[in-house]
Parts: sequence; structure tokens; C-alpha cells
Amino acid sequence: MLTAIINLLYPAVCQVCFKKTDVPSQFICKECFKKIKKRLPPFCIKCGKQLNGDPASLNTCPDCKKDMIYFDRAWSACCYEGILKELVHKFKYKKITCLTKEFTSLVTDFMQRYNAGIDAELIMSIPMHPKRLFKRELNHSDILAKDIARRLGVPYSNTTLKKIKDTKLQSELKRQERIKNLSKTFSVTNKSMICNKHVLLVDDLFTTGSTANECAKELKEAGAKYV
Repeated sequence: MLTAIINLLYPAVCQVCFKKTDVPSQFICKECFKKIKKRLPPFCIKCGKQLNGDPASLNTCPDCKKDMIYFDRAWSACCYEGILKELVHKFKYKKITCLTKEFTSLVTDFMQRYNAGIDAELIMSIPMHPKRLFKRELNHSDILAKDIARRLGVPYSNTTLKKIKDTKLQSELKRQERIKNLSKTFSVTNKSMICNKHVLLVDDLFTTGSTANECAKELKEAGAKYV
């Protein structure tokens, strides 16, 4: 009854088309949600990039063949374009965190459909440098990681991995510049937390994978079994 009253006074609105939604806690309507383009196999067996060809094929993309990759597997649930790109910008830059539920649903649904990271023993987020966090006020990767951990019932930590060097924004750099920009910028504060464990590392965006790769390098060197 309380939920019905709240929805009557403050109805939830789709953050895409701005129409009222049927569910109080739903901020993307069903019609708009269907328009989000999900990634489909075949995936690169390292970075998870969507490839062309037979969905059952096991191939590595050209970038992963030439780069040193430290994470064992990576995936991105949806294509960063259209409606999703608009929603991610609202989530990251306008602090519309009510979209967390829909974003984590996309991620966990993808995980279950493709058995992606379901054996994780610890979930972590890509950390921000304190200066950047003070400016942004929120670490959106952390918000997603925490909710994914809650849904999957897996332990979560946002203190084990730290960013120790403030760097240029990755979005302003080219691929090779991104790799160089992140060198030796992360540190593991508690090795016992990750020793011999399967770690699921969560970020809000995955483009070249440079950030995740540098974090994975530190986690592996600190004793993580699988990232």
C-alpha cells in the first residue's frame, strides 16, 4: 500500500522517453529496455569483444594477440551506443544512480546466460584516485560492483585495490597512450584477501580494457588465482 501511494505521488519515469513506468522502482520502460543492444557471441576469448563468424568459435581478437593481457577473461554485457550510451552518461555525469538496478540486471543476466564470472569468490570495483573521487563524489564502478555482489551473494570489497597515482582521463587518450598512462598506478593493500581466489573486477565502461588489464596485473602479482 505504501509503495502504491509513493508511486501515485512520485511516479517513476523512464529516463529515456520520460513516460511513467508501471513499476515504482523501474526507471527504464519495457519498450526502451528492449532497444538496448546486447552483445552476442562469438566473443574474443580474452577481452570479450564481439567478433564475426560462428557463435561457437573460440577466437582471439587482433588487439589481444599483440598486447600483454593479464586478466583471464573479460566481458561487456551491452554495446555502448544509442540508448545505453545516453543512460550511462546520465548515470556517470548527472549522478542518476536510480539506474543501478537496470544496469546490474543487464550484467547479471549476461553472466548467467554465458556462464561469465559465475565462479567468482570476491567482487571488486575499479578504484578511483582520492582526488578524482572527491571531484566526482561517486565511484560508479563501485556502485555497480556492490549491487552485483549483493545479487549474486558473493563477498565484496572496495578497499583491497587502490589507485595510488592520479592520471589523465583515459577517454582523452589513444590505445597505446592509455596503456602507458596507467602503468604502476594501482596497488593491492591486502594480499590475504585475494590470495588464490577468483576475483571479479567490475567497471562501468570497457573500451580498450587498459584499466582492467593494469588492475589485473596487480591482482595477479599479489596472488589472485583468476581475474
